[in-house]
Amino acid sequence: MPRSKRQRVVTLSKVSKKQREWKEGLIEKVRDAVDKFPSVYVFKYKDMKNNSFKALRDKLRESSRFFLGSNKVLQVALGREAADEVRENMSQLSKLIKGHVGLLFTELPLEKVKEEFEGVVEPEFAKAGAKAKETVSFSKGKVDGPHGNKLEHTLEPTLRKNGMPTKLNKGTIELITDFTLCEKGESLTPAQAALLRIFDYKFAQFEMRLLCKWHEDKFEEYEDESEDEESDEDDLEEELNPFEGY
Repeated sequence: MPRSKRQRVVTLSKVSKKQREWKEGLIEKVRDAVDKFPSVYVFKYKDMKNNSFKALRDKLRESSRFFLGSNKVLQVALGREAADEVRENMSQLSKLIKGHVGLLFTELPLEKVKEEFEGVVEPEFAKAGAKAKETVSFSKGKVDGPHGNKLEHTLEPTLRKNGMPTKLNKGTIELITDFTLCEKGESLTPAQAALLRIFDYKFAQFEMRLLCKWHEDKFEEYEDESEDEESDEDDLEEELNPFEGY
């Protein structure tokens, strides 16, 4: 009997999240952009909103190019040290490529870049670990949805699964007792974040900030007043691959 494909042994050492060809291709694209565009910015983003970012990318397609994804690969593309940087002072950019950041290659002047970045600020649903911006509580009885609308009865199991003491009463979702979803200032759990999304509470904000600029071999760093955020680069790579090289 022919051996099933499902039974084939896969050597894990040969399975790579980022194939060598992809990494080499990204490095080549970044270095091509170095030759094409006069200015390079490292920008920091918070609470990425895919649609808003894609809209900005498409708007600036004729004058700019964005790169997001593997920070290590972007560092290699520009050069990590003065000895291997592709242009003078580009290794200074690499030192700031950490966490939730990306590269913008552009022909636009600084003021225009700032204007475009300020235009993408948008409320977003908070993820687990974010701080609650306000206390959210519900009283015993009927549970209303966002803006006072009725919640679909099919959501009741989801609410209960995420910690709300609910029941169905003739197709209407009701709370068995008073319930506090979150307290202002506390770190949100995955269940709390899921409930806030259902009730349309947006405690986060998608925004982009410039960290530094390279232009004609000169490097300039900007003051960053936002809070530092820890990140898992593997998660970032998975999330942002669709935007690399645009």
